[in-house]
Amino acid sequence: MILWKTSSVLLTLVFFYAAKRFNKKRPSLLFSPAILAPIGLILFLLFAGIPYQVYSEATSLISEMMSVVTVAFAIPLYRNWSVLMAHRRMILTSLATGSLIAIIAGVSTTMLVGLGKEAALSVIPRSITLPIAVSVTEAIGGLPTMTAVFGMLTSFTGVFLAPKIIKRMRLRHPVSIGLMYGMGAHALGMVKAFERGETEGSSATLAVIAGAMITVVWAFTLLPVIMSWLAV
Repeated sequence: MILWKTSSVLLTLVFFYAAKRFNKKRPSLLFSPAILAPIGLILFLLFAGIPYQVYSEATSLISEMMSVVTVAFAIPLYRNWSVLMAHRRMILTSLATGSLIAIIAGVSTTMLVGLGKEAALSVIPRSITLPIAVSVTEAIGGLPTMTAVFGMLTSFTGVFLAPKIIKRMRLRHPVSIGLMYGMGAHALGMVKAFERGETEGSSATLAVIAGAMITVVWAFTLLPVIMSWLAV
């Protein structure tokens, strides 16, 4: 059992390292390690005939470590706290508005394309970090797996469109850029924001944390209205 867990963790690291090396040669969002590594692992598991549940249990250590590693983002957040507090009204207003629009747009779109009630509920927390999003989905009666899919699609789309939006709208303020990355692409956007600068990364981190809290409030506040609309 220990040998299998060790081998699974090492295999995951090898796929991630290989994807990272390939991304350096072909820098593109489509060739991002966040995309290539999972695809490589999925193909390997399919060809090897290994059930995902078995692999997931063997690599649970990585998931547990991720929860600990995220605490490190609090360091730049603390360093830039005074800058962020100087823009607190703009930050809270932007996050509250962005969260509300994301919920309304997500539910409206799923209903318009006919994906059904469960999909509509599952898309409500798609714009927040996955661990919290999954918990919210379970609480309101959605499907956690569907929320994970919607969340990843939102994250990848946000990271892909962010540079184009920044250029088109001529955004210059690091706090605004960070908020857009954090609210629009949560964890993956937070990583990309740190690549632009510490202030951008700190703003994105705050957006991920505060945005999640605001979205939870919006979700449970609007749930009765959404449920009555879905029942129509």
